[in-house]
Amino acid sequence: MKDYFKYFDKFTFVLLLLLAVISIFLIYSAGYSSQETHYLKQAVWLLVSLLVFFIVFALKIDFIFRNAFAVYLALIVILVLQIVLGGTVARTKSWFRLWGIGFQFSEFVKVPLALYLAKILTQFEVIDWKAFVKLMVVIVAPVALIILQPDMGVSFILCSFVPLVILLKKIKPAVLVISLLLVVFSGIIGWYSVLRPYQRDRIISFLNPSEYKTSSGYHIIQSKIAIGSGGLGGKGYLKGSQSQYRFLPARHTDFIISTIGEEFGFINTSLLFFVFFIFFYRQFKFNFKNDEEFYFIYLFNGLILFQFIINVTMAIGFFPVLGISLPFVSYGGSSLLSLFIGEAIVFRIKINTYLT
Repeated sequence: MKDYFKYFDKFTFVLLLLLAVISIFLIYSAGYSSQETHYLKQAVWLLVSLLVFFIVFALKIDFIFRNAFAVYLALIVILVLQIVLGGTVARTKSWFRLWGIGFQFSEFVKVPLALYLAKILTQFEVIDWKAFVKLMVVIVAPVALIILQPDMGVSFILCSFVPLVILLKKIKPAVLVISLLLVVFSGIIGWYSVLRPYQRDRIISFLNPSEYKTSSGYHIIQSKIAIGSGGLGGKGYLKGSQSQYRFLPARHTDFIISTIGEEFGFINTSLLFFVFFIFFYRQFKFNFKNDEEFYFIYLFNGLILFQFIINVTMAIGFFPVLGISLPFVSYGGSSLLSLFIGEAIVFRIKINTYLT
């Protein structure tokens, strides 16, 4: 047990905890004027996440990888049940209520999917057609079910596994070219057949939000106003007019970075980004025991990095509003718990490199 504590990456864990605690204060500020209690719920979810973190951390890595596919299949079944039996919240069937608590099970797909993809990537040297089809089926199955809910944010984030897989493994040129054409074709079909009108408006509006200022462009306009009004030093904690007077939508979830920009300004927002940078650097930069561990580290942390970049660019109007949260910081219990589970596996892998 002493060895576990000795080799445990305490510095990175403090960074992780710092982001989660900062989240509670920011969520409190975002709901201060309307006396919302989301911050209390987030605090409870953080305690639960920490408990689950150390439970998962105590498991053996072999056991985790061995059972990844079973967990993946179980979540596929749950996603199907959500579509059939789930209640509709904000026009989606993304939530299941158990014991009075809402769970967004699509968030939990990230971890077993990354684990199972890591196992698959160790089975071949080059991505040929057989490997490509296998990888795409594993990724597309949960993505398709989440799109049917519909939840464009989580489904889009899970799609980041596709470029990550290609970057981590050699791929035959013909497979790459054809796959790119399939992506374009699927995008065209999805645009006209899958996306609903309000979803298409969200994607279009970021190019010229002023034309949609009373509808889908409203989010981007208010977000830019909030960030711009913060200047270098910000207006001060609990003093952001866009967030406190509720002009800024989703200020505790998708646009929490806008709340940060308004109240703390460019300098302090940059400090938060620096914390993220150090966190990502330390989670990517260490020795790995085997290929499975290597692929999982880069797939899971790559997904978080991708989510971070998309959320920030979305808030400043450089990307369509798809309902993508800021990792560890935005309000969301299911998201926080799933990220802590994945990071528990990362921390356990780090321990293994020293204990064996």
